[in-house]
Amino acid sequence: MSGIIGNGNLLAKVNDLGSIEYAFFPHLGYETHVLDTSFALYYNNQIKWHWDYSWDVSQSYLKDTNILKTTYENDDFLIYSKDCVSISHNLIVKHLSIINKTNSEKDVKLFFYENLRIGEAPSKNTVKFVKEKNCLIKYDKNYVFCIGSDREITSYQCGIKYSESSALRDIENGMLKEQNSATGLITDSALSWEFKIKPDQKYTLSVLILPEKYDGDYNKILNLMDTLHMAKNNLKDLYNLTRNFWKSRIDRMINKWGILKVEEYKKYIEICKRSLLTLLLLCDYKGGIIASPSLYPDYRYVWCRDAGYMAVALDLCGQHEMSEKYFEWCKTTQNSDGSWVQNYYVEGYPRFTAIQIDQVGTTIWALLVHYRITGDGHFLRRNWEMVKRAGDYLSKVANKLIPCYDLWEEKFGVFAYTLGAIYGGLKSGYLIGKELDKEEEIQHWKKSMDFLKDVVNNLYLKDEGRFAKSIKPLDESIDTSILGLSFPYGLVPVDDPRMISTANQIEKAFNYKIGGIGRYPEDIYFGGNPWIITTLWLYMYYKKLVDVLSKKGKFQKSTIDNYNKKCNNLLKWVLKHQFNGMFPEQVHKDLGIPVSAIPLGWSHAMVIMAIHSDYDILIP
Repeated sequence: MSGIIGNGNLLAKVNDLGSIEYAFFPHLGYETHVLDTSFALYYNNQIKWHWDYSWDVSQSYLKDTNILKTTYENDDFLIYSKDCVSISHNLIVKHLSIINKTNSEKDVKLFFYENLRIGEAPSKNTVKFVKEKNCLIKYDKNYVFCIGSDREITSYQCGIKYSESSALRDIENGMLKEQNSATGLITDSALSWEFKIKPDQKYTLSVLILPEKYDGDYNKILNLMDTLHMAKNNLKDLYNLTRNFWKSRIDRMINKWGILKVEEYKKYIEICKRSLLTLLLLCDYKGGIIASPSLYPDYRYVWCRDAGYMAVALDLCGQHEMSEKYFEWCKTTQNSDGSWVQNYYVEGYPRFTAIQIDQVGTTIWALLVHYRITGDGHFLRRNWEMVKRAGDYLSKVANKLIPCYDLWEEKFGVFAYTLGAIYGGLKSGYLIGKELDKEEEIQHWKKSMDFLKDVVNNLYLKDEGRFAKSIKPLDESIDTSILGLSFPYGLVPVDDPRMISTANQIEKAFNYKIGGIGRYPEDIYFGGNPWIITTLWLYMYYKKLVDVLSKKGKFQKSTIDNYNKKCNNLLKWVLKHQFNGMFPEQVHKDLGIPVSAIPLGWSHAMVIMAIHSDYDILIP
């Protein structure tokens, strides 16, 4: 697996071998700084990198925290590496514990290496070892990074990669040259510590990495080195503060959920905890919520659709201030006509400016769910103008059936899912308006909703006995997103026979070797695979269908039992394909390994929504 660590300002990606690959700073998603860190032990006249094949490596998060632990073991040593970002400072901490497993004392050199490329477009930079501060600084014209330790550094090297001065070359030779500075496009550096370690003895050391905006202000470098000194002297307190912060978030979720009422779901609580902790790492301190920290594919932006689902999941887990900050972010990014563009940098600047109308509906739907959970009328009043603009926009596009890009960002037209989201947004806005006694000024929304109830009949394919993917142009394809007509947006009742038939045909359309439900049978994105969100989408539709059929009592028990069995199989498939608590976008259809972005926030949000099981609160 791999993992992410962060604090809302700074987010770092740690790969499955424990290397800190890259970090986002000063916002989540932007800018990207490639750290490319490694460490190695030099003993018995040989170098052992942590990524060497001779180590047995395992990785997991410490329980109820975003502290990632990687364990390395060979015949000689057992090493624990705990990586986290301080919740109180923009500080990455790699805490190493090295245990001698042999019967003899070992002379050891520990090396830490960095090949940091600063910013989205790396430029000429300088790396220096500052002896009086016992640390490295690396800077270009925009940013500065400070790297130090809570132990006295024995030796160092500042060089240019792919040259005679490269710190990487020195590590391979087991001795650093102690060149104290280097300037170039691709600089690198290394620090080392020498120590003796007796049998069964443990040696501990923390490597500290602090970034800061520089912009040519040398005082910022001095302040950063002072912060490093403070962190060295207070590491235990900073660590405990960070650990307790994450645990308090989990406690809030448990208090919100109580002891899960449905016995069958209790065993899934650990999955929900990890999903919540993952979502929290995707929340920028200014309110934006990025889709994923993935660079390949590049999903490190805010889509209001994805973020809307994530805000709902956060609310379900009692993290109401996080979703409120997101809606404040939405107010600042909303267009004057009431819409939002395709996606944004997390600071709020538009990235792709195409329009996907479903994102407008999702935002207002998520806002209603927030109100239903919190009962905060003041929140509604603060956000009414945003809701009003969005509702007027949705009413206009509904009446004219204005086309746009689909939720998969592939086709242009009037899509079933988009119509569902428009209806869900309008109805959510209308219910909000009623709460605020604004009914008279939004009667035209109700007319638009009635119009959509008529239009949806044009999507139905009588010969096939199911709904089409789109009209204008007509696309008769099967697509799992058609379920959005019913769940969660409620344009078509869950127990409408046409919807039931559509769902059954969606299920039968996919026959992957490993199981699961994809987007549509002809999908070629990353080869076409089952997705977490689509599999859970069908699961939640069936689950709600069982609930409705059971209450109406019109169907035989065998029919309900059959749908319950389908639900169990779908949820079992999803939970089987989590990777140490992390859910990807897709799972390889033959190999069962994660494909595309991991973690994907929308996947984690759907897991929480599915297991929480109070679906009535989700349907307008």
